[in-house]
Amino acid sequence: MGKGLKKDRLALLVLALLVLRSQRRNVVPSAALLELARSAGFPNPELAAAVAMAESGGNANAVGDIYLGGSYGLWQVNIKAHPQYSVSQLFDPAYNARAALEISKGGIDWNPWTTFRTGAYLRYL
Repeated sequence: MGKGLKKDRLALLVLALLVLRSQRRNVVPSAALLELARSAGFPNPELAAAVAMAESGGNANAVGDIYLGGSYGLWQVNIKAHPQYSVSQLFDPAYNARAALEISKGGIDWNPWTTFRTGAYLRYL
């Protein structure tokens, strides 16, 4: 088997495992999500929690945007855009919250999140 084919098969296996993980829902209740956002230091924890709900439905194991590099966890941190974060740790709600806080420039710039730009987060406020 050629090296390229082995690499492709490994990539498909990793993708399949990530999708399976995302299907095992680890839902953080909205009150706990609000408290997580508050404890992470977001200046507007209600807004931060609403973005997380719109992005992941509160599922800490959520995996999305596979063809765009992969987005992981509650705030769906895109690893291609933010390779400084560990994919495995992004499934940890506290780590994911800290990453989202950094990406959002301290909770003041939510434009990196599609659900913010489209207004989809508003239904969770």
